[in-house]
Amino acid sequence: MDIKYKPIAAPVADRQLFNARFSHDGNMLLAGSYQGDIRRFDLTIEENQELAAITGHNAWVQALALHPTENLILSGDSWGTLQLHDFTQETPTPIWTIENAHDGWIRSVAFSKTGDWFATAGLDQTVRIFQTKNGKQKHELSGHGADVYHVLFHPASDELLSADALGRIIQWNLKEKAPAREFDASETFLAHRLQDVGGVQCMTFSPDGQSLYVGGTRPKNGATVQGVPIILGFSWDTAERTLLRELGSTADCYCEDLKFHPDGFLIAVSSGTPGTGKLQFIDLEQEEPLWMVSNLSNCHAIDVHPDGKTIAITTTVRGSNGNGRKVDADGNYIGNTSPIQLLSPDIPESDSPAS
Repeated sequence: MDIKYKPIAAPVADRQLFNARFSHDGNMLLAGSYQGDIRRFDLTIEENQELAAITGHNAWVQALALHPTENLILSGDSWGTLQLHDFTQETPTPIWTIENAHDGWIRSVAFSKTGDWFATAGLDQTVRIFQTKNGKQKHELSGHGADVYHVLFHPASDELLSADALGRIIQWNLKEKAPAREFDASETFLAHRLQDVGGVQCMTFSPDGQSLYVGGTRPKNGATVQGVPIILGFSWDTAERTLLRELGSTADCYCEDLKFHPDGFLIAVSSGTPGTGKLQFIDLEQEEPLWMVSNLSNCHAIDVHPDGKTIAITTTVRGSNGNGRKVDADGNYIGNTSPIQLLSPDIPESDSPAS
């Protein structure tokens, strides 16, 4: 398979962005920010014009999910607040807001298959279930002994999974509000010099729902954190591990996000130190990547456009500082910035429909 992608004009924000997501019609790109808002970019305009931001949060907006059928975006912030918006409004206002939905940082949110309800996870080591229409909580699930980093629903059965900083993945029995079974991703965790390092950073299912794939790191140490980014695969039927794939060296650190491309291969991004970032297209039957870009900087998330072609990768500008060292001429702190890298297939003119 000959795969090549090329960069195209992409949005650039003045703050660090997380988890860029394409709207269902592909006309808009949305991403939560460190500034406590959700940035919107109109992709139908040549310069990807930035629209009015969705405001209402007062802390980092890292957790985002789009409703499966409606133009609604669910967002959770680092102070534990949840909001639901219609992202197509000219100046969106919250449909509802839930303060203290979690005690602290909401790491992940996910809609059920129908979108009638959703799951959240966070710093308080709990998983919670809410009704979408009114934000009313249905369940609180306790069982993790560490920060819960990710929640995910099975695409067919709507069974709920959650993964934590220790590499523990729980499948929940929602009727009993108790763990039904577990998947062991503890290889992604290391206790080192009084620091807990690693954990499951991302999860995705194969298109047929028969395999679960999780991303993280095989930690080498704490402090500056070094580790080999890895993907672990599990059989959904047996929960047994079926795959271990390394995505680089110890400087490449974390596999931050995983998505399946409509053509069947797995897309992975990694974030390392200092300023290291890779995008890889992976055929799980082959050892070597189908295609790779290794000159990106700290890749955090990926999404695939509804047309199945364009890919968005949320990154951090190499050399931008989050440690307070860099100030402008007036002595003001300069925060991180985030270009969203957009890539599209690089089709030779001789192969293009127009030729």
